[in-house]
Order: sequence, then C-alpha cells, then structure tokens
Amino acid sequence: MGLELSSQSGAKMKILAVADVHSPRFLNEFTEGLKRVSKPDVFLMAGDMIHRGRVEEIEGVLDAIEARLGTDFPIIACFGNEEYAEIRKSMVAIAGDRIDFLDEKSSIIEADGVKVGVVGTQGSLDKATNWQRRHIPSIKRIFQRRAARASSLLKNVRKKADRTVLLMHYSPCLETCIGEETKAFAWLGSRKFYKVVQKQQPDLVIHGHVHNSSTHEAWIGTSLVRNVALPAVGSLTELDLWA
Repeated sequence: MGLELSSQSGAKMKILAVADVHSPRFLNEFTEGLKRVSKPDVFLMAGDMIHRGRVEEIEGVLDAIEARLGTDFPIIACFGNEEYAEIRKSMVAIAGDRIDFLDEKSSIIEADGVKVGVVGTQGSLDKATNWQRRHIPSIKRIFQRRAARASSLLKNVRKKADRTVLLMHYSPCLETCIGEETKAFAWLGSRKFYKVVQKQQPDLVIHGHVHNSSTHEAWIGTSLVRNVALPAVGSLTELDLWA
C-alpha cells in the first residue's frame, strides 16, 4: 500500500514494518511473510520481536531477514513490553550494528532523496498492568514522561526531515484496536499518545501490541496510524512514504 502524501518530486521511501513476531512463537509465519516482499529502504520493528525476554531469539529474526532480503538497508526498532528492561542491554549487544534501537530517541534516514525522521518509544498505557504496578512503582510517571518525550522529539525532528514517523509498541488510538474488547484499550494503548499525535501530526505512526485487531488502519488528523502486529495482520506491512 502506498502512502502518497505528495508525489511532486517522485521521490519515495519504501518501508517494511512488523511487530509481535514473539520469536520463536511466530518465527515461521514471519519467515514465510518475508518470501512475499521485496527489499525495502528501511525495515521498522515495532516491538515484541522476541517472546518473553528470550533475548537470543533476535539472532534468528535477523538471520531470516538477511537470508531473504540482504543487509543493505537499515533496521530500526523500538522495544515492546516482552523485551523486558533488564534484558535490553543484552539484546542491543547481540544485535550489534544490525539494528538501531530507538528507546525514546530519534534518527534521520535518507533514501531516494527523502529524509525521514523516526522517533522510537515503547509508548504508554492508560492503565498499568498488575505486573507493572507491582514491579515498577513509578510506572505512571514513566508513562507521562514517554508521551512528553515523544512530543518533544517529533517537534525537533520535523525541522530536519521531509517526513516524520512515530514508531511505538502500544497503540495511540481506539480505532486500530477494533476487534479487541473496548474496555481492554486501557491495557493496549494511551490517550496521552493520541494527544501527542494530534498535536505533532507525524506523517505515519507504526505500532503493534494489538494481536486481535480487525481494523489495522486509522487517521488522527493528517497522521496515518497502522497496526503492524503480525498476529493481527498476518503478513508484513509495506508502505511507500513520498517526499
């Protein structure tokens, strides 16, 4: 699917995106999905690429990508809730320079004359899980900080890039959670991030986490929101971002 924001220059960036491979749980489905796509300009991972902290699984994910698509494009990722805080340093070390992890950070990438600023964050929830409340006493402040930080990063990166992308794990809106129980949204995403998107209007918002979504696309103003969770979509998501 093409995201044609402006085609005056004819320049575009091809994006592949996925989340929730939960390797090894859906690694076979991910590997099969790779056979149906072509090499992108950038590969975006929206979290939970490994299952329940099994940090060594990231190697199998990367090996599958490289075997099918090669290595001459950047892979940019944010962390999901099953990439636990205590294993993230190990995950980064194992991945090495094969993945650029953006944890409340931004990066500018360029392809075919298109400069795209990517802001990465795990995102926030409206309601912390029982586990989060027990193990992370400051979780509410962390959720607030993440939203404020993402807003600041988006504002800054817009000055340097032609297009902006918010890459996050949790959902920023109800619409891409349709298929789940409505009352479950508090554990799937955050109204705080809806307000961030509404205010900063990134061109594209990529998220995962919502496995049972039946609606994978929505708009917040001029921002296109896509749920790329593999269990929901059943394939990798392809997007063209035009200059």
